Amino acid sequence: MSRSSAEQRRRAPWRRGAPDEPGGVERYRRLLRVPGLRTTLVLGLLVKLPVIAIPMVLSLQVSLGLGRSLGSAGLVTGAWMLGVMAGAPVVGWAVDRAGLRPVLVLSAAAQAVFWAVAAGLSHPALVAGAMVSGVLLVPGSTVTRLVISANVPPEHQQAGFALDAVTSQLSYLAGPALGAVLATQTSTTTAAWSLGCVLVLGLATFAVRAPAGEAAVPDAADGGPDSRASAPEPAPPAGKAELVVRLLPMLICGFAAGMVSSGFELSLLGVMREQGEVQWVGLLITACGVYAVAGGVLYGALPVTLSPVAPVLLLGLATVPLGLVPDWRFLLAAVLPAAMLSAASFAATATACGRLATARTRGRTVGLYGAVVAGGNAAGAPLAGLTGGAGGPAAGFLAVGSTAVVLALLAWLLRFTRLSSVRPLVSQEG
Repeated sequence: MSRSSAEQRRRAPWRRGAPDEPGGVERYRRLLRVPGLRTTLVLGLLVKLPVIAIPMVLSLQVSLGLGRSLGSAGLVTGAWMLGVMAGAPVVGWAVDRAGLRPVLVLSAAAQAVFWAVAAGLSHPALVAGAMVSGVLLVPGSTVTRLVISANVPPEHQQAGFALDAVTSQLSYLAGPALGAVLATQTSTTTAAWSLGCVLVLGLATFAVRAPAGEAAVPDAADGGPDSRASAPEPAPPAGKAELVVRLLPMLICGFAAGMVSSGFELSLLGVMREQGEVQWVGLLITACGVYAVAGGVLYGALPVTLSPVAPVLLLGLATVPLGLVPDWRFLLAAVLPAAMLSAASFAATATACGRLATARTRGRTVGLYGAVVAGGNAAGAPLAGLTGGAGGPAAGFLAVGSTAVVLALLAWLLRFTRLSSVRPLVSQEG
């Protein structure tokens, strides 16, 4: 293939697989034959559930356990989220330098200490402890993405990252509800201890499975990675600036997807409150989770690999008009495209970042991606809340949707400029 035709293929909004590359259910069958991947996905879900429940449990600990205001609760959860966002690149750097096992051991120890004493801390100590806990946390998604990036053959990675997005959506459906039930039906102390036990158990199990030494990710423990995935990578090591430049379009798309995800729920609540139908919010959010699971599964089964710009752009466009839907029954159907595209957007951006990673930069790549998604989550709700308060509930959907469209177009422009034409990090790109 000539250089010009290879460049055109690299810049295409989608890339068709090889002629013998399967689609549909067969993609998942071949993916799940990768040794140890099924166990990794289950363990990832085990860690994701308590992590997703942490903001709820912390909020209830402050409001019920300490008897303080919702503003005080928001300060604690905000400190934890800030810690996660700031710690993700640091954790990624540490994985690249020391390997995954020692990082997981440190994280498990830190979480064990914090959650053992969290229920007895004063508010200032809880703010500080939550931030430190967030910095030292290795989320389940981070480990799962590292495994998929390193151990899954490139032709199966789209399906792998799609399943990671699906398990994340399942965690969002179950995690906060479980945390709320534990805190309200037993006690906030029981909720904190239970959450900590599950989290530490998951991290410790991952640590046992992780190889010692320089290997950055678990070996998919049951039998070793596929030979194609473990073959030496031809790309030379990239500098920090070059790594960020190559990842920048994907990171922008990841930020946009995270922003829509958090702003979506708050905007939905505002619209339902304006319509006087707040009692149906739970049903709508559950429906969005089910739609997202379906969207992630369908995306992973596609016979082509989409540029992350496409689903994020469509996600923004599908979100913009939702505030104009006049009745919750119509809204139940109207949210389907945006909800399905949400999981597809996370899967597409994670796939693109994973394919750009090398053995020397895998931790930093996954860490940067996790940080920008967390940053998008932190930015989406305030953006929707401020615009919704000033211009009505429909303005929240308009703000987060249009911002996602702008960011997707910016990523598309960067992808087609010289900024994304620097020396490639790997031989192929999604």
